[in-house]
Amino acid sequence: MDYKEQFIALGFSPKENTVYIYSKKYSHHGGYAIHVDFEKSIINYGSLIVSDSKTTQNFSQLENFVVLECVDRLLEKGYKPQDIILEKVYPSGHGHSGRLDILINKDGKAFLMIECKTWGSEFEKEFKKIRKDGGQLLTYFQNDTNADYLMLYASRLTSGGVKYCSEIIKIEDNYRTAGNVEDVFARWSKLTYSNGIFEDWVNAYEYQNKLLTKKDLIPLTEDDSGIIFHGFLSILRKHSVSDKPNAFNKIFNL
Repeated sequence: MDYKEQFIALGFSPKENTVYIYSKKYSHHGGYAIHVDFEKSIINYGSLIVSDSKTTQNFSQLENFVVLECVDRLLEKGYKPQDIILEKVYPSGHGHSGRLDILINKDGKAFLMIECKTWGSEFEKEFKKIRKDGGQLLTYFQNDTNADYLMLYASRLTSGGVKYCSEIIKIEDNYRTAGNVEDVFARWSKLTYSNGIFEDWVNAYEYQNKLLTKKDLIPLTEDDSGIIFHGFLSILRKHSVSDKPNAFNKIFNL
């Protein structure tokens, strides 16, 4: 993998008077910077973004680049670096602990929990687990019920730039009083939302979901149109509609 290509796509550039270090400054955060050392394969998130562990601050696995891209997106959106905690450690049961990839605080309390996965199978695998039993995110939430939103997140670099996808759980008040993860899962409506955090219409530290956006639309293929056409014919036959000039109106008045 061309690691530099990943960082350059995010706006990183060579640091002055260095050979192996690239950095990116965030002007709306007082010039706060993230540095990447290609010689040591280390990601330095600066002094304000704290971390309970260092396992995602290197090049050892692809998921670490998703975490970096997500942090970059958060900073660009307007989230303060001091409100970002990486690899937040929570008990996960049976004497073990789990690490939430990214925790966002708001006014000193948990606001948004983000679990990052690589694009494709890993994202889909975790999403299926969330739908089955709540997955990692509901376990983390049970340890800090102040959180308002839980997000499963993935991103990838394409020829058209960095693309991302997310599934968001909006926390309702009755979830906070559940006694355990199983109870939270039982109370959850099982609804997730694909937007509302990073989109242009919403500000940092806010949430606003839209049911359908332009980026959700996909081109209609010839095969798709054929399926739709034959579907309409089936409806017409089922309801004995033979007046073809008025068939469209009749379908919508069935």
